[in-house]
Amino acid sequence: MRCIAPFNPATGNMINSAVKKWFAVAFLTMLAIVAVFAANIRTRLFDIDSGRFMVMGTFARIRLVCKSEQHGQEALIAARQTIDRVDKLMSTYRGDSELSEVNREAGKKPVRVSLETYDLLETALKYSRKTDGAFDITLTPLLKVWQEAEKQNRLPTANELTKAEELMGFEKLRLSAPKERTVSFAKKGMELNVNAIAKGYAVDQVLATLRRPGVVAAMVDIGGEIACFGQRISGEDWLIGIQDPFAKSNDNPFIVKPRWKIRLRNCAVATSGDYRQYATIKGKRYSHIIDPRTGKPIRKLPSVTIIAERSVDADALATAVSVLGPEEGMKLIESIPDTEALLIGGTGEKPQIYRSTGFSKYEVSN
Repeated sequence: MRCIAPFNPATGNMINSAVKKWFAVAFLTMLAIVAVFAANIRTRLFDIDSGRFMVMGTFARIRLVCKSEQHGQEALIAARQTIDRVDKLMSTYRGDSELSEVNREAGKKPVRVSLETYDLLETALKYSRKTDGAFDITLTPLLKVWQEAEKQNRLPTANELTKAEELMGFEKLRLSAPKERTVSFAKKGMELNVNAIAKGYAVDQVLATLRRPGVVAAMVDIGGEIACFGQRISGEDWLIGIQDPFAKSNDNPFIVKPRWKIRLRNCAVATSGDYRQYATIKGKRYSHIIDPRTGKPIRKLPSVTIIAERSVDADALATAVSVLGPEEGMKLIESIPDTEALLIGGTGEKPQIYRSTGFSKYEVSN
């Protein structure tokens, strides 16, 4: 007959305590091994930087985290091809672009366009309706009036502005059903300008191109419209700087220091402002952003930064909010899910700073 020793509570507690300690040590050791393994994986990655290059009339830069240098170089080539494709479709500076053909012919007859151009115009019209015309890609006649006035160092006349406004209005831009994909104008002489949304669209297209085998993370910047996925080679989120619109060094983008910083992962940011692009007439500065509803340059917000899931949305909203101003603009941003804003108004002596409800979760403390 087998004898069974009586249970000793003190001994049992000691055994349980020892087992718990062993499991705790084993668990911590496993975590350390996993951390070292993860660190070793990241150290085998390559940081690829395109450097600054000119495209779509502005500076661009692409940064990649790749499994090899070959993956990185192949990805950069594919990215440049994507930018060139978008530029050939939507540039207003190229006579052979699809958009230039639309501007030449759509006042006479419907013009069939690519799916990409159709989608962009559809997105632009969506924001025109959402902002009651504060965002409007039909304002080319108005831009031309102000450009000509600046050359002659004078303000546009009321008659010039009225004539330009007759050729404007997003409701005069007509898109067919998606199956036909045609564009037409209600009035001859209308012209489109997609500069306030095309760079954001291009950034999204490039980022989609970079989601390919061998590319672990990417950040794309075209003229300040930025989007990213993954994290930097250090394992940290992408760090983006926002300029002070009142800084004296703003005319030189290579020496200016950011006033604010944000961390981004798997989203986009766009900044619109008049601190670098502006017209000077009789010694007075005027913003390059025109309010389509009044025909005059904006004056309320020298800088607008928008964070959104897609760069095309951030780009369009940055212009729209610049026109709407701080109260209406922030109301719009708060109504859109997963969208945040930093608005800078006032003057250099008395700046006024507005943050949307969730902006602080992206902001880095100085």
